[in-house]
Amino acid sequence: MLVSSCTYRASLRGVIGLQSNKRSFSMFQGVSDALVTIHTASGLPWVVLIPLGTIALRTVTTLPLSIWQRKRIVKQQELRKLVQAIPPVTKLRLAATTASKIETGPITSSGSAISETPTTEPSGKNRTLTPEQITLLAVKETRKRQKRLFSKYNVQMWKNIVLPLVQVPLWVTLSMGIRTLTEKKLLETNYYNILSTYIPPNLDLSLPLDSLPMLLPMILGSFALTNVEYNGKMLTSTKASDAGIKVATDEFSKISQSMTSILNISRFSCIFMMGISSQAPLLLSLYWISSQAYSFIQNLVLNWLWPYER
Repeated sequence: MLVSSCTYRASLRGVIGLQSNKRSFSMFQGVSDALVTIHTASGLPWVVLIPLGTIALRTVTTLPLSIWQRKRIVKQQELRKLVQAIPPVTKLRLAATTASKIETGPITSSGSAISETPTTEPSGKNRTLTPEQITLLAVKETRKRQKRLFSKYNVQMWKNIVLPLVQVPLWVTLSMGIRTLTEKKLLETNYYNILSTYIPPNLDLSLPLDSLPMLLPMILGSFALTNVEYNGKMLTSTKASDAGIKVATDEFSKISQSMTSILNISRFSCIFMMGISSQAPLLLSLYWISSQAYSFIQNLVLNWLWPYER
């Protein structure tokens, strides 16, 4: 009797755990059910529905955010050009105030004195600023002015995270929804005469393309690497380089090293995705290719309308 009770409790815990897992993945199942409903109502084949659905969804959701972000970044770059003139002036004022023989009291980060109360001590004895301190104060003042300018024109830096916060969860949700859809055998039921010559009737969309196993990974990797290299080139380009003038860059600066690290991680991610797509369902690889192709065309159009200017 005790053994049967323990067995019953263990089975009950297993059922409860299974139900909780099902509830946690109910969103992915909802995406899968929505795709099946759209496929049945529209009569479009899966190989047409997924690319068209990707274009429509990204046009409605991520494209407005991408335009908003591109305009904001361009405005931030314009305002940074105004802020670039602040550090030399601030350093000069701080150095002049430090070298002055008149005791003027504490110095602000902008190089101005707070009070002018004379003392009997030697002038500037306890107020001498080192070059490192002058540089640090100049940087603080530059950041303060930049933050004030960005706030005035409503282009705060924290808004740059809005697009990734929407785009990444959307991509993951759709990918997992399509993955849930292809957990079972998925054959095409809607056919057109044009597609029937290219798509065999027994093509299983839940499996990789066995006849050409590296075709889709190569297409996906080409689009992904092209996006990475194109974005990297646009972010590091300047007006002088666009005009054909070669400008010497500091490869050991923090900005240059950070950009190089980001590009290398992005390139490795593209290669990693190619490996995954070689074993992923055909329908899922088709969604990834459609998304990367849309990103490439979007980047071309946005850079034509609102180019980066450094």
